[in-house]
Amino acid sequence: MDTRGKAVELSEEVTKLLIGFGTEMDELYRRFRELRVLEDDPSFQSALLKVEHAFFMVVQSTNILREQLGLLRVASEKGGLY
Repeated sequence: MDTRGKAVELSEEVTKLLIGFGTEMDELYRRFRELRVLEDDPSFQSALLKVEHAFFMVVQSTNILREQLGLLRVASEKGGLY
């Protein structure tokens, strides 16, 4: 069964969702960063910094997913694996 068309369709749907998700994540990250900068307690600043780092990891994973979705499209056009 050739699933290329459906896979490309699904990848386009996911890509659109990732754009919105990225925008929301960026805003939430900004808000946590602002809290960290305003925080006086070094211990709690450290906790906030760890949350910021977790956001960074999510963004990295999202970028990898977007890249793989792009490669999926290329593979579907070539008709074979990359």
